[in-house]
Amino acid sequence: MTRVLAAGSLSILLIQGASAAPAIDTFALTATDRDFDKYYPTYLANGHWSMASSLLGTAPTSAQIIGVMDYSANDVSRPAAIPSWNEIDYSDGAEWLNDGSVGPQSHLRYRQTLDMRDGLLTTHFRWQSRRHATDVSVTSFVSQSAAHLAAVSVELTPHFSGRIRVRFTLRTPPPPARLPLAEMTAEQFGAASAAINRPELATGGNRDAIWYAGQIDPTALGSDLEANTLWMAGKAVGGRAVAVAAAVDVPQGLRRVHTTAGQGSDGVRLEVEAEVRSGRSYRFTKFVAASADGWETGVPDARSIATGAGATTAAARDTAAAIRARGDGLHSLQAAHVAAWHALWRSDILVGGNPGLQRAIHSDLFYLLENSAPDTSWPAAACGFSSHYFGHVFWDNDFWVFPSLLLLHPQRAGSLIAFREKTLPQALARAKIHGFSGAMYPWEADPWSGEDVTPKFAVENADREIHVNGAVALAQWQYYLAGGDRSWLRDHGFPVIKAVADFWVSRATYNSAKQRFELLDVTSPEEDYTHVDNEIYTNVVAYRSLKAAIAAAAVLGILPDPHWRDVSAQLYLPTVGSAGRYFDFDPAKPHDKTDSWMATSVPMLSIPALDFDADPDTLKGLLRHSVEAVGPIRGRANQMVLVMLAIQAAEAGDVNYFSDFIGARDYANDPFLKPPFNVRSETPQNDSVYLLATSGGFIQAFVFGLSGLRIEEQGLVGKFPPILPQNLEFLKLRNIAIRGRTVDVVITRLPSGRVIREITGRNRNG
Repeated sequence: MTRVLAAGSLSILLIQGASAAPAIDTFALTATDRDFDKYYPTYLANGHWSMASSLLGTAPTSAQIIGVMDYSANDVSRPAAIPSWNEIDYSDGAEWLNDGSVGPQSHLRYRQTLDMRDGLLTTHFRWQSRRHATDVSVTSFVSQSAAHLAAVSVELTPHFSGRIRVRFTLRTPPPPARLPLAEMTAEQFGAASAAINRPELATGGNRDAIWYAGQIDPTALGSDLEANTLWMAGKAVGGRAVAVAAAVDVPQGLRRVHTTAGQGSDGVRLEVEAEVRSGRSYRFTKFVAASADGWETGVPDARSIATGAGATTAAARDTAAAIRARGDGLHSLQAAHVAAWHALWRSDILVGGNPGLQRAIHSDLFYLLENSAPDTSWPAAACGFSSHYFGHVFWDNDFWVFPSLLLLHPQRAGSLIAFREKTLPQALARAKIHGFSGAMYPWEADPWSGEDVTPKFAVENADREIHVNGAVALAQWQYYLAGGDRSWLRDHGFPVIKAVADFWVSRATYNSAKQRFELLDVTSPEEDYTHVDNEIYTNVVAYRSLKAAIAAAAVLGILPDPHWRDVSAQLYLPTVGSAGRYFDFDPAKPHDKTDSWMATSVPMLSIPALDFDADPDTLKGLLRHSVEAVGPIRGRANQMVLVMLAIQAAEAGDVNYFSDFIGARDYANDPFLKPPFNVRSETPQNDSVYLLATSGGFIQAFVFGLSGLRIEEQGLVGKFPPILPQNLEFLKLRNIAIRGRTVDVVITRLPSGRVIREITGRNRNG
């Protein structure tokens, strides 16, 4: 049932629901000394650049700028590690803070908190060295309000009087030991993986030799003692140029201050030596600015900063920006950053009665927001600002991350799919090379060039996992349906949709004996099965994207290609096999792999953007097929199949499976959420972390699963009745945008037990 409430009535309902629950901060994720031995770092980012966390908050960590890739010969492209910019080291005269091991005896009252509401990482502890004790408090952020800026601030309270030293650095990590992944076969890669994998390690680094970052070659660096600044410029191997600069704020109250600088082949440092008094607090802040060629929109910048005068100019520009930030002060930069995050959280997903689940929702939204920015053409890499999956762009960008942001943050969602318009020429050229018409988007696309950068060992995916094309086209169509902007559709979306439709026409094969079109020799989303015919998900996504092309042409008053109608009308859509059995692909190919981590592609039919249609009996039959297939591998499954199975259950009206998926779990011990910062892994066992696809799928389970909502030509519609697990008091989708209006959706349970969907809306301008 859908009912529109007055705004006042909605407010009363939500206040009553919220007042029954204790006040628990569902925006905070905290590490304590219990996490010392098993710590998965988080990262801070603003859609443009990043820094990873460390236990101390002061140690140098990896950092990236979106689309800055290393193109070394014989290797696949990789995100290049820009100069590590966050380090602030401290010596109490006996030891350097960052040199020692971290333990409960030396780091007392330890607490590190990721405040997702404010976008801040804070770390507090008392450091007990061999000789002295010092209270250390660190605050770090990458600015959400000023894209080029970031800051790390350390407050030191020494419990002794004497000389201290504080060191500020910019430095590049050592070159990686490379694997020739552009040339290695699947067998060679499997052998290398087996040799590298060390499952005895507790954290997510046991495949670092495969997930290594690329390299930046420094071209210029320097410092200014009088201005307390330091800077570096460089160029990714075969790729883009970058610059990073820092302006250091030294506190008042220090005595006998002496500052020195130094540099080496890997970086530059600025060191302050001074006298401190016991019990006084001293705050040192490092204001950082970064830039890269083509930073703003993903289009190459004419101002190359690769070498010589260009590098110096870019570094000077960033140094000036860091100095301006220092002049404005930490409070000003941080307050603007926090305000920007608070503005983002005006759109939110709220659940009643399960604080652990609410915190998981907020952490997934936080990571999705960190990996997107408005009004650009930057995509979301598979594992965000990390080197996992080589920083490449998969269908995750279009069918998993994009829909989770579309209603909550449409400007950010639009940036993700603008990448596909920007790289349409590369997709057209790739189709031609493979002998097809239209656009053939890569399975793994480089985030800068848009070229196919799939490793050789995964060539079956690159050539045959063609369902990526349907994801690309339907994301464009969904963006139009949500916004209703015909000019955008004409100028930006339709060229992509049309090119994908042309691809399907040329890729389909007509079976004259059965009088139907078929898609032969493909790889299933369940990737253990390749060279299969009429894979159910691939055929359905091809059909839906052909229908989208026809509908888009009608909106624009364009005559659609008649071949689009012919193929879509006669494309084989496998549903029920013999004796009422369901199947994933042509039964002539055995579906018998016991080690598959997906088990079945059928749950993918419930990807919300696909808007799959079937009668109730078919939906229930497909759900039974999925549950039976996934059952034996549930404890080691890829979570992508589990989140879609949850939506599939909601669509079939089965509240029990959805309750099992989200309700009974203790989210402090969810095997997919690595402590302490809810870092999602691909499976409970493997180390492919920061996986944005499952974060996006998890969010879609609420926006489109429990709610029963879909985005169709009529706008936002109730495709099927909402459901609400018994241990949830309500679900609220707050401030979602649809065709110029802002809408709140609330799913509640009446005293009778019936679940209802209530919607209030207003124009975006009030």
